[in-house]
Amino acid sequence: MATFMKNLNRVSQCEDLFREQNLGDTGVDGYQTKYILGIDEGGEGISQDALAKKIFVNKSNVARQLSRLEDKGLVRRGENPGDRREVLVCLTDEGVKVLREIRRINAEWREKVTADFTEEEKAELVRLSEKLLLNATKIMDGRM
Repeated sequence: MATFMKNLNRVSQCEDLFREQNLGDTGVDGYQTKYILGIDEGGEGISQDALAKKIFVNKSNVARQLSRLEDKGLVRRGENPGDRREVLVCLTDEGVKVLREIRRINAEWREKVTADFTEEEKAELVRLSEKLLLNATKIMDGRM
């Protein structure tokens, strides 16, 4: 199992590098893409705390990366109208353009990395990885 986890980690690192190599002049690195994707999934905005929990990073990393993305004009932070103590983060128009490019690159990565898989193998891989993620999430939530 240790080899499996090491391989899984290396595939993830390769994916980050692939995205970074293909993001060109956007100024976004492979690691920052998960922030952009996580913010997008938040709809009209997501709190920094919710984003940290969603993408499994600590709050200080979220604050640091959001500052960098804000400096690049890709995200904006604003007060939550429903709770003035909470800051919501959303993508700017430029951030949405980068999001589309990230999605295109992710689709290309999936196609390439599973090129010699059958449809059944792809489905089984998704099923098992979802099961693995569910267990990991339970561990992080203290339910396991």
